[in-house]
Amino acid sequence: MSFLDPPQAICRPGEERVATPVPMSASDADAEADVEAGQQQDPEQPLESTPRDIESTWGAWLCVLGSFMFLVPSFGFMQSLGTIQSYLSINQLSDYSTGEVGWISSVYLFLSLVLGLLVGPVFDARGPRILAPVGAVLMIATYLLMAECKMYWQFMLCLGVFGSIGAALTMVVAVSAVGKLFVRRRGFAMGIALAGSSIGSIVFPIMLRSTFPGLGWKWSMRITGFFAAGLMLPALLCFLPYQRLVPATNQPTTKGSALNLGAFRNPAFNLVTASMFMLEFVIFGTGALLPTIATGAGFTPENGFLLLAIIGGTSTIGRVVPGIVGDRVGHFNVILAMMAITIVFMGTLFVPFGTTSAPVLYAFSALWGVGSGSFLSVTPVCLGKTCEAKEYGTYYGNFSTQITADIN
Repeated sequence: MSFLDPPQAICRPGEERVATPVPMSASDADAEADVEAGQQQDPEQPLESTPRDIESTWGAWLCVLGSFMFLVPSFGFMQSLGTIQSYLSINQLSDYSTGEVGWISSVYLFLSLVLGLLVGPVFDARGPRILAPVGAVLMIATYLLMAECKMYWQFMLCLGVFGSIGAALTMVVAVSAVGKLFVRRRGFAMGIALAGSSIGSIVFPIMLRSTFPGLGWKWSMRITGFFAAGLMLPALLCFLPYQRLVPATNQPTTKGSALNLGAFRNPAFNLVTASMFMLEFVIFGTGALLPTIATGAGFTPENGFLLLAIIGGTSTIGRVVPGIVGDRVGHFNVILAMMAITIVFMGTLFVPFGTTSAPVLYAFSALWGVGSGSFLSVTPVCLGKTCEAKEYGTYYGNFSTQITADIN
């Protein structure tokens, strides 16, 4: 040991030697402080924080608000297509059969879900910065262009093709943004966002049934477009914090191609999707048949539309409350419990008394709204259990594709 070496503690045999820390010079301390300050103040670096930190920021909940406003005129309008289809069958497209008019809605639903297969991987790689504005413009333009449509091919091209692209973009952006930002409170956040579709399923039928008789088709569609613009344009501002909040670990390692079928190799993903596939038969089948069941049992058509309004209203509760409970006790546990409860009141109310008593049918519709709402809101959260946050958009796009055949 030379005199230039730092002093070391002398120890006896069998004892551990503890090195005396070398004092840091003033210049070295300043240099290290400058490096740490530069790392903390570099605005170009993404914010690295844990999911718990992200979920406590106002920016994350601002993104949830943006998703809510995106889903009102997209998913909410999708659940109200029956109003548009019935009006067209009686007026502009009265020369076509009900089945031919229904093809317009079927193409719209089919493409809006299938195109999620392409939109999901792009969202994982790019975020909502480009996809959200493009989707908003397409949705608003669809409503305004539909006001000028008169012929069958025009409705098919405008709503069936053009509108489905905008719907795919907006729905994937809205759901995937929440799925990537939230983990610990994903059920609560997803429930709030998807409550937008419930609000839309109430607003659009009531608004259109009020404007069609007095204002006609053109101004009804223009008002719908203005309503969509009033929600979606402010929603674009709500997505601005997204890029800053998503950690670098949530970004895909490679950009990849727009078509990514890797989710289908995941057994857990396929099981969750298969369960939702079967639930969709019940959800959309019951909702579509309730007005027919009501009129077939001797109730008025107004009773049928009132049943759908009741379902839409109570489904808002079903989309928020089960998500909150699922964050505490597990989302798979919640959806299994809600399925069991729904089966019980279907067997005790709907089957024996649904066609003989209007009050019972109203009570069933209210309970059914809670149950079906929980299915639609908790399932995307369960989907997130099968993948990492950085792949949520891809998995959700694949998920939408697998349930497409169910809705159509």
